[in-house]
Amino acid sequence: MLLKKYADAGYQINANLNETCSGAPLKAYRGEMIVIEGEVIDAATQRKAPAKILQQAVLLADDTQIKFLAGMLDDVNDVPALLGRYGDDMGCDTLCVIFALNIDKAASLSHGNSKVHLVPMDDGLPWPELMQLAGLEKGDIKSLSPADKVQAVFKELTGFRPRNSSNVELAGIAALNNGKRREIRGAV
Repeated sequence: MLLKKYADAGYQINANLNETCSGAPLKAYRGEMIVIEGEVIDAATQRKAPAKILQQAVLLADDTQIKFLAGMLDDVNDVPALLGRYGDDMGCDTLCVIFALNIDKAASLSHGNSKVHLVPMDDGLPWPELMQLAGLEKGDIKSLSPADKVQAVFKELTGFRPRNSSNVELAGIAALNNGKRREIRGAV
């Protein structure tokens, strides 16, 4: 399976869900996905922490193809690296929703046969935002297994396109960057 390939390669970290959906040959994952690996620090191939990650990633895949990929990037300029790592496993029916902290307006771009939607997010977390975009309440999916919850959100988002989004090319993503950075808050 595709998710096993990612796990074996060490691309999945902090996983809190990695299960098969009931009634479908799909596997769901929630956690973080490495976008850019940390540099190798010794001959035993130990690495520093990942340089870039897709935070709070939500992934739904069959044996050969990603069906649904969502998560949050601190910098929209990391989208090409994300697509470089996972884009070959995306097909024409793949739904990709990436929340970015440093864009002001939603945008959509084509990658191969699939569409990638970039959605601005100042505060919040990807999973509740996905639920809101899908028009689902917690009670709507409360009785489902965790993997089936991911599948339910995917089904509701099928055909999703952000309102007032502009079409951009992969090379033009840098122009979307507004320079915002996540505020790091320490102990109060």
